[in-house]
Amino acid sequence: MSAAPLDPPRDLAAFAGFLRERLAPLVAEHARPAEADPDDDRIAAVEELREGHEEEVARARRFQRALYEAGVAWPSGPVEFGGLGLTDAHDEVLEDVLAEMGFPSREALFVGLNIVAPALLHHAAPALREEIVPALYRAELIGCQMFSEPGAGSDLAGVATRAVRDGDHWVLTGQKVWTSMAHLADVGEVLVRTDPAAPKHAGLTMFLLDMHAPGVTVRPIRQMTGGAAFNEVFLDGVRVPDARRIGGVGEGWRVALTSLGSERSTMSGAAGPLTPQVMERVTRLIRRLGAEDDPVLRPQLARTVAAVVAMRAAANLTPGSYTHRLEPVSGSIRKMLMNRAADHIARLAQDALGEKAFVDLGEKDTYAWSEFVLGVPALHIAGGTDEIQRNVIAQRGLGLPRSAPRAS
Repeated sequence: MSAAPLDPPRDLAAFAGFLRERLAPLVAEHARPAEADPDDDRIAAVEELREGHEEEVARARRFQRALYEAGVAWPSGPVEFGGLGLTDAHDEVLEDVLAEMGFPSREALFVGLNIVAPALLHHAAPALREEIVPALYRAELIGCQMFSEPGAGSDLAGVATRAVRDGDHWVLTGQKVWTSMAHLADVGEVLVRTDPAAPKHAGLTMFLLDMHAPGVTVRPIRQMTGGAAFNEVFLDGVRVPDARRIGGVGEGWRVALTSLGSERSTMSGAAGPLTPQVMERVTRLIRRLGAEDDPVLRPQLARTVAAVVAMRAAANLTPGSYTHRLEPVSGSIRKMLMNRAADHIARLAQDALGEKAFVDLGEKDTYAWSEFVLGVPALHIAGGTDEIQRNVIAQRGLGLPRSAPRAS
């Protein structure tokens, strides 16, 4: 964080100029020229850190620390935690400017910054909040989120991982799955059952877990794209101090909703998988193939552009402070729009390239799209399935009743 308080403009265009000026001194050390790796043209819907990723992660951490010291790492965040006290829309501008200037991906930090930090900021005790939130934004710590289990995915409140109190500690036992970045993480928020006798939503509690603690085992899950973005996490009698509890005992569901609301909103923004560069890439592809006037592809391109514009517009409909993106209905709407836009982009690229999207013939910007096309289905699951998002919108946004269970 800079020594003197910053006074950034609130106008978004002016703020973009402010950021470019503020970030210019960081270009030489941190920006990656487009020609740095001309052979790596792959594009992914779900970013995967592959074998040998250590330097990529180290580069992201160094850059995040430089952003924090420049005072611009968290435009919408509270000033007392190194933020600028602005809006979600200013966060979007930051992501656009970072991509425009060629700075490295911060994907390894995404979960800690956009899922774990909100839960801590809004629910943790002051001491825990003040210790961990700035450390996440300085990239001293990498965070992960441990919610889903083999028997509790869409029905998240059905988690079975147990926490039993033992004096000033809790002992955690169970299994989590589909945990992004667990193999890199230093800390993770973990949703567990502390009262098996209570109604399932009421018997949950959230903790901040030391991922290096005895009894924590992380195993990567290999995907059909060839990479491993997700992990299984096994907890075998892991001891967690009560001081590491996030929110009250039995209030884990409320904390989880905060994290999920932020995750869904952020995924659909410029920090998510559908950056402006993705749309530029697919548009460039159509032009390179000379298919702008193709009777099949031209309408598809128009629908794709419309879907992306709608997604980006939704991010700025009611821009507010950092708290706004935690609102669950807004997050679910934005995520559904993102999923639709991703489907359009994937279908357009696949139809334009045909078999070249899946067979590596050594031709640039062809097989590179395979990771994106194969990764898009995961977007319909990550952060809650489409069906869950529709339920949130219907019940919490429109006040509709819960669906009656179907007769067997």
